Amino acid sequence: MGLLVLVVLRFGILSQRSAAMPVSAADPKLVSFADADPNTVRPTAREPVASPASPAADLAPAWVFSGPPVPPPPKPATRTIADTLDRGDSIYLSLKRHRVSDQQLALLDQALRKVFNPAQVKPDDYYTITLDTNDVVLHFRYTPRREPDQPVDIKLRDSSLVGRQLNLPLDRRTETLSVNIEDNLSNAISQAGEGDALSTMLFDGIFGAVIDFQLDPRRGDRLGIVFEKLYMDDEFVRYGHVLLASYQGQQVSEIGIRHPDAEGHEDYYDSKGESLGRMFMLKPLSINRITSRFNRKRFHPILKKRMPHLGTDYGAPSGTKVWTTARGRVTYAGRKGGYGNLVEVTHANGYRTRYAHLSKILVRNGQRVKQQQAVGKVGATGRATGPHLHYEIIKDGHHINPQSVNKGATGQPLAKTFLPAFSVKRDELLQLLKQRQSHQRLASGYRD
Repeated sequence: MGLLVLVVLRFGILSQRSAAMPVSAADPKLVSFADADPNTVRPTAREPVASPASPAADLAPAWVFSGPPVPPPPKPATRTIADTLDRGDSIYLSLKRHRVSDQQLALLDQALRKVFNPAQVKPDDYYTITLDTNDVVLHFRYTPRREPDQPVDIKLRDSSLVGRQLNLPLDRRTETLSVNIEDNLSNAISQAGEGDALSTMLFDGIFGAVIDFQLDPRRGDRLGIVFEKLYMDDEFVRYGHVLLASYQGQQVSEIGIRHPDAEGHEDYYDSKGESLGRMFMLKPLSINRITSRFNRKRFHPILKKRMPHLGTDYGAPSGTKVWTTARGRVTYAGRKGGYGNLVEVTHANGYRTRYAHLSKILVRNGQRVKQQQAVGKVGATGRATGPHLHYEIIKDGHHINPQSVNKGATGQPLAKTFLPAFSVKRDELLQLLKQRQSHQRLASGYRD
C-alpha cells in the first residue's frame, strides 16, 4: 500500500513540472528532470533531427530488410515482332533485320510456300511473328494490305510449322452513286469519292462490249450505280459486285443488271433480260487512250508515206497486260517482221485478232484462250516508235475496224422462266437508284 502511494505522488510531481515548462513548436528541446545542478555534465545520446515538414516521419525507426535477396522478374516466355514491308522489301529481309535465325527462316519459308507465293508481297503488307525463348517460331501471320480478309496463318504444331490461308468475314454494304459527266467518266467517279477500281469494273466488265468510252461519252451524260462495298472493322477493303449500272448518254444509253443464268453464272442483262456480253470486247487492254485509229490512208510516222493502218493503236506503258477480245485458239505466237512479237488468235465465224509489238508473249501456239485472258504485255518490238499495242481484227481475210465490230449485235437472252424474278430484282434496284437521285436533287435545291 505504501509503494502505491509513492508511485502516485511521483506521477503528480512530474505532471506539475511538465505543465510549468514552456513548449515551442518551432524550437523543440529535450528537458532532463533528474539533475537540478546545471554544472553536471552528462554524455548526450545521438538525437534524430526533426524535419520542419514532417517531424514524425523522420523520428520513425528505419528498418533494414535482412532476408534472402529478391529474385529478378522472370524473363517473358515469348517475344512478338510486328512490322510492315517497305518498297523493295521481302518477308525474308524484314525478318532477318529482326535477327530471326536462318534455320527458322528456312522452316518458315517451307511452310509459307505451301499456301502462298512470297514473291507476291507488296509494300504496306504487314506481319506479326511470335518466338519462344530459344527463338523458335511459334506463330506467324502475314496480312496483305489490299486483302486483309485473306491473311496467311502459320503455327507450330507437333514440332512442325503448318500454314493455311484464312478467309475472314467482311461486312457487305449496298450503296448508290449518281454522277454527271463533265469531261470523262473516271473523273466523275473520282470526284464523287470513289476509286479507279469501280471505273474499271464499268469500262472493262459491264459495258466493255457495248460502250466505247473513248468515243461515246459526252458532257452531260449521266451514270447511276447500285454497288457493294466491303468493310472490315469499319475500314473499307474493296468493292463487291455492281448490282446495277445505268448509263444515259447522248450517243448511247445502256443498263446492266447483275443476275444468274440457268447454270448459275452471274452476268449483266439489259432491262429486257438480254445479255450485255458480245462475241468481242471493244478493246484488248484496260487503257482507253487511242493513239492511232483504223485508217486506210494514214501517213506512216516511220516510213514517211501514206499507207493503210489496218488496226487500232493504244498508247500504254511497257508491261501493261494485253488480253484477247474473244475466246478462241492461238494460231501464232512469236516474232513476225514489223509486228515484232505477235500473238494471233483464231475465233469462230471466220474471225482472227492480232496483238503486236509485245514486250512479252504469255501464251503458246495452239493454246485455247478465254475472252479477256492475258496473252502478252505491251512493248515496242518490231516497227514501233514507242511502247504501244497494235490491235487488228480480220474477218474472212479482210481487215475491219475493231471499234465497229459489235454494231448491230445482240446478247443472249435469259430463259423465260427466269424473267419474273429478274423483273422484280430490276425494279427494286431501279427504285433504290431513283431514291438516291431524288435525295441529290433535294440537297442541291432542284425542283421539278
